[in-house]
Amino acid sequence: MNRFTTLLLFIVFSFSVHAQAVRLSFNQDKNFKIAQFTDMHLGLNSDESRKEAKQTFERLERIVKQEKPDLIVFTGDIVTGQPALQTWKTLLDKVDVLNIPFGVVLGNHDPENASKEEIATLILQYKNTINKPNSNKELADIVIPINSSNKIKDKAFIYLMDSNDYSPIKEVKGYGWFTRNQIDWYVETSKAINPDKHPALAFFHIPFPEYTTAWDDKKNKRIGRQAETPCPPSINTGMFAAMVEMGDVIGTFVGHDHDNDYIVIDQGIALGYGRFSGDNTIYNNLRSGVRLIELTEDKRGFKSWIVEDNGRVVDSMRMMNNSIEAIKSL
Repeated sequence: MNRFTTLLLFIVFSFSVHAQAVRLSFNQDKNFKIAQFTDMHLGLNSDESRKEAKQTFERLERIVKQEKPDLIVFTGDIVTGQPALQTWKTLLDKVDVLNIPFGVVLGNHDPENASKEEIATLILQYKNTINKPNSNKELADIVIPINSSNKIKDKAFIYLMDSNDYSPIKEVKGYGWFTRNQIDWYVETSKAINPDKHPALAFFHIPFPEYTTAWDDKKNKRIGRQAETPCPPSINTGMFAAMVEMGDVIGTFVGHDHDNDYIVIDQGIALGYGRFSGDNTIYNNLRSGVRLIELTEDKRGFKSWIVEDNGRVVDSMRMMNNSIEAIKSL
């Protein structure tokens, strides 16, 4: 049995396991809404950090109740202070009460205070998580289908992927990158479960190098702000190129850079940041907020907007026909 046959069998098995867990589907209005929380930088080890965490928890509850998303996704650097596991549990207990499916990808700072295995073990105890473990008992790279509103056929897909943390090569400084195995997994998964190229969104923490080049190319449309230089890995292993080649992913959403919240279109893929969702726990010059993304069944595109802490909605936009445009109303 060759390597790719083994990989394909693993994908099919993993996909069948996912199918028996939390199920996602378009609503009767044929929409599916995702709330992206990122870079919350939570901790509970001082009066100040507990105050900031309380504000962050209140924002999460307030915006989720207001927007009523079908899925919550946390895109890394969620808990970066001590006591880490207790802070994770406090957050997850509050999410659990909301009774909405949720998924987590880790950032470069999350494993600094608790191991990836410890974090995964805790997350996987919650009934509404869409996460699954890998062979190392960490959070696996996964794809989750979104079923049609009539529950007959999968019409869209959500990828959650670990962009890793720091360079594993001593001579190469900076942040981590997607490995060749992860790129192989994505390509073979896309072929196996989505031959019809239904739209997919991918969530991870560290931006591709293409985020920088896409923003710098003045021909590309962009919505939002770049208030700091993006911090991708210094090595480009080709995950963006793989997504362009496969033709299923229409948007990627990351965190990592707190003062960036833009979406820019390049090669038919919307490269997007969430809005910094924490409080005054680390550098941040934008108002705290949450990005919302809404897919519509049988349409190859999405709407997105940012809800700031005070309820103000900014940067309402639409991605359709390989292009993005600002819109005045949702």
